[in-house]
Amino acid sequence: MQLYGFHLSGNTRKVRLCLAELAVDYAFVSVDLSVGAQRAPDYLRINPNGVVPTLVDGALTLWESSAILLYLAEKYPHGGLLPSRLDERARVYKWLVWQPATFNPPRQRLVAALAKPDADRDAALVDTLRGTIAHNLEILAEALGGNDYLLGRYTLADLVMLPHLAALQAADFQLPGTVRRYLERLAARPAWQVALAAPA
Repeated sequence: MQLYGFHLSGNTRKVRLCLAELAVDYAFVSVDLSVGAQRAPDYLRINPNGVVPTLVDGALTLWESSAILLYLAEKYPHGGLLPSRLDERARVYKWLVWQPATFNPPRQRLVAALAKPDADRDAALVDTLRGTIAHNLEILAEALGGNDYLLGRYTLADLVMLPHLAALQAADFQLPGTVRRYLERLAARPAWQVALAAPA
């Protein structure tokens, strides 16, 4: 099994985190986004989207991090990352879709907006994006309620949130107390330290 990715990429970290949680051996193939390696012809042959990560497992080639996570959770059910009950699996699917479709885009846009020089920065856009992110964090906090995890126990629903919550915290974004404690709980998992480490 080979994972093509960039070790600083949140989506690559999600998959590395999953592999670490499942204690699966794999070869990491670096695709250095900082030099445009994702647009190299050899890489585009396995992922025509020119993004990371991509998982190759024998004859199977998978891109889209959520699809990779689902595949790994089903292939290695011993990890318990995907519930057996349909209604609980459906709740996991909801977060697997919500994170990349709703939660992450305003964070990415805010990073891009703040990277511009002050004179070129759109203050109204920055305020709007901050408001959207704060609203999304409220949704997450409400979903957690008084629980340690989104489904009451650790699943892919939590795993998919960790790298992107960590990125928000690293950018000094104020997290609600419930979400901050949730992130601390997730970040304390040994598999997260494995995912953060630069691959050999």
